[in-house]
Amino acid sequence: MPYHEFIVSEEQASLDNVTWNKHRVEINGLEVSPQASIDDELINYISDSLEWIKSKGPSKSFSGYGLDRYGYTVIRDKDSLVTFKNIISSWKDLFNNAPTQLVITGDYGWEAGTDKGQYEKISFNKYEVIESLNNLIEVIDTALERNQCVMHFGI
Repeated sequence: MPYHEFIVSEEQASLDNVTWNKHRVEINGLEVSPQASIDDELINYISDSLEWIKSKGPSKSFSGYGLDRYGYTVIRDKDSLVTFKNIISSWKDLFNNAPTQLVITGDYGWEAGTDKGQYEKISFNKYEVIESLNNLIEVIDTALERNQCVMHFGI
């Protein structure tokens, strides 16, 4: 499964020496800390609420809100970081009420060669989802404390 990674960074940081090793971001061969890795299906599920976050991306087609799923995104200003943290904290609190096997609705898909289709059902372990959201909250908190930004790397 594809993942989205989040780290604390300077807004103008060079991306030349960034690599990925098993969903972990490394810069110059050293693992970045703190960082968070979130499954693409979960990002897709919560994406409407992420559109409330003002952000920056290099693509001209990027709207300036939410996450660029296929590129990178920078969330810089304090208000946007606080909004981001509040949204992620709210999802975490909601998922705390879920059963251990957390099932979400994914995209609509068609059966090959038929006119029948259905929505995907995607299963996660609730505790793994909450841990990954806690890691993202730690990244956001660190960015706020250091007066830096959160850098998001899409799939």
